[in-house]
Amino acid sequence: MPYVKHLLGKTYYITQGRKTSGIPLIYLHGGPGGTHIMNKEVLNLSKDRKIYIYDQLGGGKSSVTAKKKWNIKTFVDELDLLVQHWELEEFHLGGGSWGTTLALEYYLRKKGRGVRSLIFQSPMFSAHDWSKDANKLILKLPAKTQKVIKYCHEIDATDSKVYQAAKMTFYLKHVLRNEKKLKELMKKSADTMKNGVKIYNYMWGASEFKPTGTLKNYNQVGGLKNINIPTLFVCGQYDEATPETVMKYHRKVNNSQMKVLKGCSHAVFMEKPKLVLKTFRDFLLQLE
Repeated sequence: MPYVKHLLGKTYYITQGRKTSGIPLIYLHGGPGGTHIMNKEVLNLSKDRKIYIYDQLGGGKSSVTAKKKWNIKTFVDELDLLVQHWELEEFHLGGGSWGTTLALEYYLRKKGRGVRSLIFQSPMFSAHDWSKDANKLILKLPAKTQKVIKYCHEIDATDSKVYQAAKMTFYLKHVLRNEKKLKELMKKSADTMKNGVKIYNYMWGASEFKPTGTLKNYNQVGGLKNINIPTLFVCGQYDEATPETVMKYHRKVNNSQMKVLKGCSHAVFMEKPKLVLKTFRDFLLQLE
């Protein structure tokens, strides 16, 4: 299996395509603490260019990291080390969910070095915005489900069976609108993300809609004005990263486009992969 050994540990990655074709694309998975599994479909863009995906440190098949390394700097530094190892002088950079947070942080901290364009799928640039949107979406759930979520948060019972059931109700509407795939994903995640779940809980929280970890006050919306390269914003029609909020971000970036994927929620690659790939491909090809 392909790994990159570096100062921070060992990163598992997958690459597909030819370096002699279009400008390469690095695509970052969600989490934090997630894996490349949900984004594997992006490899189908390799007819046009070389594609890189990887498991961020602490998650999936990459090496376990100490708790003191569970922060944005670690993941930005890891990406920078990978870019150097792959000898990429220029590349497109994209990500989904937390992957957009990491992509934006990398772009800002490295002053855009080498990045030709950005793809933000279901972006998380503000924990406050995310939580606010989640609360609005929760209010549309059955009254009983709303009460369970509220009460379990108040008494810190997010590991209870009733909370897990309520969480699944939300997820089926706004994370992955396919019950069979969602259950398979949750099972696979439990098997492959044992350490990654610890990172997720530490940095984010017990569920998608309630940030309680180290990112609970995260806000980089102000940094969007510093983007000066072509940028694509994408979200699902029923996404927990709501179209209204994503539109707000899109309007802050000059030379940016936005696409709302009909019938999709958050896990767009698992719902309508062909639609996502066409959206990404059209954007990248028009730049080249």
